[in-house]
Amino acid sequence: MAQRPSGRKMTANELVLQKLKMTFDRREAVADNINWTNVWVMLVVSEPFSDLLVENLSYPLTEQMPTHRARVVLRTTDAQTGTNPYVDGSDFFLAVDEKQQTADFVWEDESFGEAPLFHGGDVASSVRWVKELGEPFHCQYSDPFLPTETGDTTDQE
Repeated sequence: MAQRPSGRKMTANELVLQKLKMTFDRREAVADNINWTNVWVMLVVSEPFSDLLVENLSYPLTEQMPTHRARVVLRTTDAQTGTNPYVDGSDFFLAVDEKQQTADFVWEDESFGEAPLFHGGDVASSVRWVKELGEPFHCQYSDPFLPTETGDTTDQE
């Protein structure tokens, strides 16, 4: 069961962020190998999944229905170019159970199998794209794995 050090249970957004970071965050020693790349979750906004979304969705309905849609932007750093000014983003659907403290992807084939919805755009454009869904509760513009990067992280509840 996922809990904070204080013993308080995690919120739905915290569970979503934890799942996204476990899935996408990748720390490699980019200074040691020019072929390695750090990847991190830069922006996240999440909304409860509603019947209105079901009506406008092109995904096939399955037994397990999502409880949340998360719009996510990923960013990278590599040894050759540094922190990439271009980012990718997609929507992911998750089943979040706050009681059991779990978050799992739903419709993975559809979310992971396609090209990103937001592909190779600049950071400012990705912020506008994310905000179409709502205000991001997680913002991490600089590489969290590089000690020289500043800690410009914002997590909101």
